[in-house]
Amino acid sequence: MFLIFASLSSFAFAQGENEETEMIKPWTDVIINDLAPSEWKWNKTQSTRFSVRGDFDGDGFEENLFEGAKKIFSDNKEITPLKLDTDLGVYFLVNEGDLDGDGGDEISLMSVYRDYSDVNYFRIFSYTGNSWKEIFNCKVHEYDCPNYKPKKEEEMFVYTYKRKNHYNMNKVVLKHHDGVIDMIATHPNGRYAIEHIKIVNKRAAKREWGTIIEPRTDL
Repeated sequence: MFLIFASLSSFAFAQGENEETEMIKPWTDVIINDLAPSEWKWNKTQSTRFSVRGDFDGDGFEENLFEGAKKIFSDNKEITPLKLDTDLGVYFLVNEGDLDGDGGDEISLMSVYRDYSDVNYFRIFSYTGNSWKEIFNCKVHEYDCPNYKPKKEEEMFVYTYKRKNHYNMNKVVLKHHDGVIDMIATHPNGRYAIEHIKIVNKRAAKREWGTIIEPRTDL
């Protein structure tokens, strides 16, 4: 097994109450591992690489959220942690702003799984009623992550499209207007397209596909 690590200057730390602090490798690390993903032993604690600040519970006061290996937790102890469906943390953690107009900011993330697939989901969560609720998700590739540094031709499209259209390279949401969120997602036919999501009462009440923005090359 070979591991190629990023420099120590790229690591970030956070520590919750009664929690040990440990380095978690940034998601940009290159991992070459001959073992099956189910046999990987990372032994992570609730330390973090990512943190965001915002008013997530809509009380008019800002707090911090931190990435842990198994949960997203806050320095505001009144905010219930968001349990992740993995023990490897997330590829990114972004404050997307108040997408549903309830006064609290929403977050986006993508879980890290022990698999060899580059297919994953952008997921948007909102805090309400003392718990986190997933508003919606959309299917993407892991190289569509914010901050991803594309290296291959197939990884260039979303990066180039967002830059050309003056979108925030560090955000998932492309536009937010009149309760409608525009995102780049993978259309059921395999092409990229802009997806329009209408949020009503903390759920994606209406979803439709806009213009397909990349034709497939394997037809």
